[in-house]
Amino acid sequence: MKYLLTLICFLIFTVSCTSDSEKKSAGAMDTGRDFIRATLDGDFKSAETFLLSDPQNTQLFDSYKKFYLRLPAEKKAAYKKASYNINTYSEVNDSVKIINYSNSYMKEPMNIKVVRSENKWAVDFKYTSADSTENQ
Repeated sequence: MKYLLTLICFLIFTVSCTSDSEKKSAGAMDTGRDFIRATLDGDFKSAETFLLSDPQNTQLFDSYKKFYLRLPAEKKAAYKKASYNINTYSEVNDSVKIINYSNSYMKEPMNIKVVRSENKWAVDFKYTSADSTENQ
């Protein structure tokens, strides 16, 4: 009985300690929201878990990270403090969704593309305008 109680306590502790970055988003909207929040927060480790895995996406996202890291601290703080609003959610087909959103800091509408790949949803960063980081 004591062994069973110890095992149950261990399992509850293990499940409750799972970090948010280890949890995978269930749907396209959740994936998009989690990616948006992580990038606004500058939490690139979490954001990368939602990124479609391909060389071009990785290269573009690495460029974005370098751009973000060069921002002044007050801009990073403003992004982290910013809220975001989903303006539209478009279902292109059963495997492709487009999320148009804006954040309270930049107030400029932006799109991200979320695709189903290998039975999970992921952000296709290639869809994001390549020059969007130059205007910020």
